[in-house]
Amino acid sequence: MTKLKIVLSYFQFFIMGLTLLSCKQNMEEKKYEWLGTVSAPEEYPAEVYEGAIIANDFQYTFSTIWGTQNTGWGNTGGTMSVSTETMEIPHALEFTWYSIMERKFYTGKWKLDKEKISEYFEKGYLDQNSNKKETYNTFIVGLAPKGRVVLWISGAGNQKEVGSFQAHDTIITKNTAYEDAKYIFNTDMKEFVLNDTMIIKPEIKKKILAGEPPMNIYDIYREKYNWKPVVITPEGGKWEDFGFNCYNGEQENLFGETLKSNDYKERAIPEFCGFYWFDKAGNEYGAWLDPFDEKEILSAFNKLGKKGKIDLVIQTYDNNSKLNVFLQNANEKLEIKNVHIRLSDKIEK
Repeated sequence: MTKLKIVLSYFQFFIMGLTLLSCKQNMEEKKYEWLGTVSAPEEYPAEVYEGAIIANDFQYTFSTIWGTQNTGWGNTGGTMSVSTETMEIPHALEFTWYSIMERKFYTGKWKLDKEKISEYFEKGYLDQNSNKKETYNTFIVGLAPKGRVVLWISGAGNQKEVGSFQAHDTIITKNTAYEDAKYIFNTDMKEFVLNDTMIIKPEIKKKILAGEPPMNIYDIYREKYNWKPVVITPEGGKWEDFGFNCYNGEQENLFGETLKSNDYKERAIPEFCGFYWFDKAGNEYGAWLDPFDEKEILSAFNKLGKKGKIDLVIQTYDNNSKLNVFLQNANEKLEIKNVHIRLSDKIEK
């Protein structure tokens, strides 16, 4: 063998070794602590049949033990503890459920955007209470009418949508259902749930019987606008933070550097928000807008449109005596009148 061939052979062996090392490192994926839960609208409860959040090394499973779910769109439900401490990022979701108000089953299996989810987990967020970096710890499977499925990741004060999917209806009968699920067919679930005040509150029952909200609203909730919050304080005052939940189930908490760099972002329409502020004497106050009137706030954003930048302006007054709320762009200013406002007295430390 010539010297040239010997050199080339060693070079090829070296490259092969680097490739194998790289593959091994890629295979050793970073692991996180996470659990799963289910979310369904108060007006459209779902009965869990079976499902799983699937990672290479772990499956977080769902069955009828989860029962009826209607905590509200994007809200977390209960979780089941597992013995596994850390897991890889999941790559697939499968789910089957009974839509009680529609009286039908839906099912589907979907590939997850693992890279996107990994980026969120790796970046994490700064926890306002501890001032330490934290990351997401819960996957929330959202089940909406017409087979709409949304997946969120959630942590303290922070929630992001990481997937939206479409299930298809399927037929499951008492004869084909597994044993622990046969109870679903023992009675008319819709009538049973509607008349159980432990599951459906009277005011929610009224909405259901009136056909509210429309079943397509959960897609409308996902529409985004280029907006940011703006709090105007009396002279010499400053706002400390700003937390808000959006109709699409996402949550943000702005404080510190994120509040200083607060800028326009593509966001869904806010459902409610809250913040603290200081007057020039250093007195602290709190204000909460919870919730906005859904028809008014959706209509106002829709009127201002998606082409320009929008400010959600909240003006405070001395002694936290009142708030004025506006939605505005470069051309128009709309007063938001029907929001439920709570104002604190001076907060004593």
